[in-house]
Amino acid sequence: MDQFQTLSILQMALNTNAIFTAATFFILWVAFRVAGKLREGEPNLLGKVLTTLFGLMIIYSGLTLFASRYASFGSATAGLKSIKASGQALGAQAEAFLSGPFASANTQFSLFNDLPSVIFWLVVTVLFLGMIWMPVSAKNPDKVTATAA
Repeated sequence: MDQFQTLSILQMALNTNAIFTAATFFILWVAFRVAGKLREGEPNLLGKVLTTLFGLMIIYSGLTLFASRYASFGSATAGLKSIKASGQALGAQAEAFLSGPFASANTQFSLFNDLPSVIFWLVVTVLFLGMIWMPVSAKNPDKVTATAA
């Protein structure tokens, strides 16, 4: 495989990842909307549990998606480095990729390789679970009538 094929496969992987990322963020928005509606009403335990499971499946899917993107960068890096080690000269794009911040030597797929992504999904998880399970503060009826008048 040459550098053009390696970079083309990386581009196809990133395009696919972008489409799935857009879909994941849309369904995550739906999950937050459901959690918000659940919080506004009088939620029962079954509703809370089902919404939690729905959201956690989406969060796991997003974490897997981000890990896949990171593994794609690692595979492309390994491929370009092996081409370079075989004695072939790399083009400007391949050299720029190898010197960039996304060039990773780690080709193993792991959910926890990309620390910023893990932190992002951890924050999303805390926000989502807090929205569902944290108690709702009682609304002050005096404030409502005072602002209406």
